Amino acid sequence: MENIWINVMNKKVLVLKILLLCALAAGSVFLWMIGGIVISFSSVNPVSMIVFWSLLLLSLLVLAVALTFRKARKLWKYSGSAALLSTLVLCAIPAYRYFTVERFKQLDDQINWFAYAPWSPETKVVVVEGAPEFKISKNLPKIDGAYALYPVYSGVVRALYDREEYEKLPWLVRTNGSDITFRNLLSKEVDLIFSAPPSKKQIADAKAKGMTYEITPFAKEAFVFFVNSKNPLKNLTSEQIRAIYSGEITDWSQIDRRLSGKIKPFQRNEGSGSQTMLQKIMGNTPIMPPVKEDRLGGMGGIINDVANYRNYQEAIGFTFRFFSTEMFRNGEIKLLAIDGVEPTVENIRNGTYPFIADCCIITVRPRDENIRKIVDFMFSPAGKELIERTGYVPVVQL
Repeated sequence: MENIWINVMNKKVLVLKILLLCALAAGSVFLWMIGGIVISFSSVNPVSMIVFWSLLLLSLLVLAVALTFRKARKLWKYSGSAALLSTLVLCAIPAYRYFTVERFKQLDDQINWFAYAPWSPETKVVVVEGAPEFKISKNLPKIDGAYALYPVYSGVVRALYDREEYEKLPWLVRTNGSDITFRNLLSKEVDLIFSAPPSKKQIADAKAKGMTYEITPFAKEAFVFFVNSKNPLKNLTSEQIRAIYSGEITDWSQIDRRLSGKIKPFQRNEGSGSQTMLQKIMGNTPIMPPVKEDRLGGMGGIINDVANYRNYQEAIGFTFRFFSTEMFRNGEIKLLAIDGVEPTVENIRNGTYPFIADCCIITVRPRDENIRKIVDFMFSPAGKELIERTGYVPVVQL
């Protein structure tokens, strides 16, 4: 009887050990999945992070086996070694990421977009009174647009749209990178977009679908280049910009004897408004391959993507003036004068700043009455007030 009881107890202990093993295995897999999610949304995907999570998974599994089965106790020293190695990698990763990502401020994803929503409390959107003939109460047009122009068309929505109707459709107004906004326009997910003019590829994409863009410029904006605020450089010439982004100039000492170090010229993804503007500036001069970064994509695949600007002292990046000075204002970057001309509103207005971009309303299908109201509003006194008070320079309609 006693032997039977011992056997039963041994079986219970074995079952508990197996359950413990399963729990530790499930927990290990869960931790590995969390790690995958974390690095998939990280701007940089160092191989060491993948190694860390894999070692952690392995060490926990070995430890679970060693604790569960007596004959596997000798695996303890191996699991201990794996756990120690994982700990060392764990300590190394924060240091690695500090020197590659965290200490370099990025010029994106640090903006409170809700603060620019049309009717958000204490909104930063300029509030103007639109004329009654422009008001829209039914069949509200769906709008997408570039990040930098969101404050403008959010103000348009505030001035023209019926609030009750707007709040029934939460995805009526959105903001994305220009590559996505053009894709949404061509797929007819939205009725119009606020953006810089399309790139050659975006024009070709529309042509392939049998579509043609109708483009109405309503404002002017400066396309700016910037460096770390500690960089003593204040000015570059148009020729130097082209030489940097073609790879002809590679070291800051080639521009200023006070400087040294390899230039890190960051770019944006193909199809973004700022990358399209860089291509326009470069003309027939080929652009050098951009700085790349690896990140995890869906199903664990590695995506090699264009690296966003990081505030290295040796780096140079580009964007649009309003976005960098109003929407993203951290004091750690410095806008450069080009050909001796500062990117100010006055220099945009008088046309002396060399790199000026159009801000446009763009559609691909016949404009209905409501879209025409939005376009006409942009050239009305209220629309010009909205554009100017937001921080752009209105286009004078001839």
